[in-house]
Amino acid sequence: MAQATIFMIGFIVILGLFIYFIRRVSQRYSDRIDAASFARIERVIIGGIVLGVVGMFQPWLFAGYKLGFQLLLLSTLAFIVWSHVTPAPTVYRVEE
Repeated sequence: MAQATIFMIGFIVILGLFIYFIRRVSQRYSDRIDAASFARIERVIIGGIVLGVVGMFQPWLFAGYKLGFQLLLLSTLAFIVWSHVTPAPTVYRVEE
């Protein structure tokens, strides 16, 4: 019973810290990054997810599995954080 309680408290603390980190990143970078840079960063993160999956499912090297798992984990967490950032709105000039 004590181990389950310690696990749940630790899980809730880590989850709360991750939520706090997401809020801080979102507040700092939302509406400040242009759409082109936002899209480039998003593509890099998605590429990391794809490479992580490929690394995990390749059958030749166990080190590839370990590195693929770590890359997939970090890329997935980065995508969760980045999905809460909104790019700056594009300003169009009306010419008369």
